[in-house]
Order: sequence, then structure tokens, then C-alpha cells
Amino acid sequence: MPLFLCFGAEAEEYWSRPLKAQGIPPAAWSELEESLDPQSCGACHPDKLAQWSGSLHSKAFSPGLVGQLLALSKEDTQDCLDCHAPLAEQAAAFEAARKKGNAHRPEAQGLAAAGNSCGGCHLRGHQRFGPPQRSTGAVGRITGDLPHGGFTGTKDFERSEFCAACHQFSADQAINGKPLENTIEEWRASPQAAAGQTCQFCHMPDRQHLWRGIHDPATTAAGLTPKTSSDQDKARFAVTSTGVGHAFPTYVTPKVILHAVLLDGAGQPRPGTEKTHIIQRRVEFDGSDWREISDTRLAPGQTASVEIAWKDATRARVWLEVQPDDFYHSVTYAQLRRDLPKSSAASRLIAEADSRTRSSIYRLFTTEIERPSPSGDHP
Repeated sequence: MPLFLCFGAEAEEYWSRPLKAQGIPPAAWSELEESLDPQSCGACHPDKLAQWSGSLHSKAFSPGLVGQLLALSKEDTQDCLDCHAPLAEQAAAFEAARKKGNAHRPEAQGLAAAGNSCGGCHLRGHQRFGPPQRSTGAVGRITGDLPHGGFTGTKDFERSEFCAACHQFSADQAINGKPLENTIEEWRASPQAAAGQTCQFCHMPDRQHLWRGIHDPATTAAGLTPKTSSDQDKARFAVTSTGVGHAFPTYVTPKVILHAVLLDGAGQPRPGTEKTHIIQRRVEFDGSDWREISDTRLAPGQTASVEIAWKDATRARVWLEVQPDDFYHSVTYAQLRRDLPKSSAASRLIAEADSRTRSSIYRLFTTEIERPSPSGDHP
């Protein structure tokens, strides 16, 4: 999706990818000003470096990605790098490592290992771009006694459309009429968009470079409202999407499960009694094309629930299980682990990535429900 940012003549080219190489920096610049390394940016922006370092953007050049890239052509690799490591210099660093046969080693990947780093969003032709100046709200070219020749401020950095380059897939990638990632269009149809809340409102509050999402339990919990209820026949556990400004979850990789299970007198789950409801968009490749199997995700304001009959039980336990990387584990990595040579570097990277998918699972809203006393039952 092209963005028409307020950058003058370069407006239509800002997100034209692959990104152009930065070129030769101004002769008067220091080595620090010339650097594309996020650690260099952190010399003046330590808070942003610390935030980014803990984000998934900093981990975009992950073992799971590299394990797949090793088997791809340079052209197909670039399609992935457009978002995972968008600087032209990062692609060059990875290809140089590939030629030496050590592209599987992070220490050999050079700048590529930084993933989606500062420069991918803020640098074009060695010029810095960002949101309006915090202290003054100024936009346009801001110079003076500032490092790297100042910067260009624009409100476009505060708009959801800025995120579309990576988080809104094109219509030609649609499955059952919906792009594989359709986040910006989902947001546009949301109450949050109508209220003027952008992606940055939730994912970059106060300009923090955290980008927390479904991998973060606190962020997920903040977007959902749980509710439990019961009567003589059954217990019910419901979750409503009250604070998520797009489909929950927005992408195909997560799997979210509502659980309910009856408990015995000792408070232990009774075997064979568990009930579940899955929230997920399921897609599969049939050998020639992708197809959608089901889509039970929640639009803003929608509710999902699971019910369990009491039978002779008096207590039940309910919880929400979040598997942020389920598709990678159950489909992508499962297939690669079958196909890749067992002793290859790619296979080892995929095995490492697959292990990480299982460690990302967490639970929310665990609650025990008691069966109410029968109506009119007095001592």
C-alpha cells in the first residue's frame, strides 16, 4: 500500500521497496552519525534503543526466518527482508554472509541481524525522518544545532497508515476475499478508528518503541473482557473483544482457546470433561493455492464463549489459553522439519525456532466457578 507522506518530492518513494541504499553520507558527519547500527542510534536515544531491544521488531531476523531464507533465492529472500530487515544494506550483509557459507550465524550476518531496526522506518538517503518534534510540535525540515543535520518531522508517523507497509497485505494475497494480513482494513472498520485511536495509540503509547501485541499477556488481557456465569445446568465462560482495534487475533499465526473443565472433590480436573472453543483463522496450502478452512476470530465488540454441563459436579475451572505462534509450530516448522536435511544448519535453526513457539504459550483469566445451590433449597 503506497503512502503519500508529507516529505515533498520523495513522498511516493518513502515506502517503495526494496528500500534504496543510503548512499554516501555527508563528508562532515561523524562515524556515529553515519552508522546504520541501532546501537549507534542508542548513543543519543538510549530509551528508544532499550524499548526496541525488547520488542519483536528487534527479533524480526529470527532463527525461524533465517532457517527458511537459507533455501530461498536472492529474489525470494528480498521479499521477506522488505519487512524483516528492510534496509538495502541489510540485504547486502546477508547475501555476503551467504556467499561465505556462514549466513546461519548471527555474528556473521552483520547489520541484517538487527532485523526491523531504526533505519527501516527513520532513514532515507542518510536523512532522518520522524514524528513532529516532541518539544514544539514542529513539522517539516528541522535543523539547527542537531546531530546528523536535523530531521524531517511529519504527522504521518502518528497515523495507522504508516504501519501498512508491513501490516496490510495486498488484495492479490487474499484468501476467501481477505488478505492474509488485513490489519489496517480491520482497524478502519473498528470503533477505535472512529474514535481517532491509531495503531500507535495502543502499540506505541507515548512514542514508546515496544510494539507489544499478542505475545504479551498484559496487552492481550487489556483488550479483552472475561465473564463467567452459571446456573443449575451449566457453567459459561465468555470473552469479549472490548479494546482490540482489529480482528482478534489479526493474523493467522495465533491460536486462542477458551477452556472449561469440571473439578473433582480435590479440585483436580475430571478426565474427559473438558470443553473448548477455538478463536483462530485457519488456512492451509492444498498444493496449488491457499484456502481458508475457518475463521472464528472476534471483530471488535464480538464475544466467544464455552459452556460445560455440570452433571454431578459442583465446581469447574475456566481459562483462556493463548498460543501466539501456533501456525509456525503446527504447519510451517512441522513441514520444514520433515523436509530439511536433519544435520543442516537450516534444520537446526528451525528446531530452535520451533522450541521458542512452545515457550510463548500462556494462560489468562483462570477462574473457578461454583455451581449455585438449587432454588428454594433451605436448611
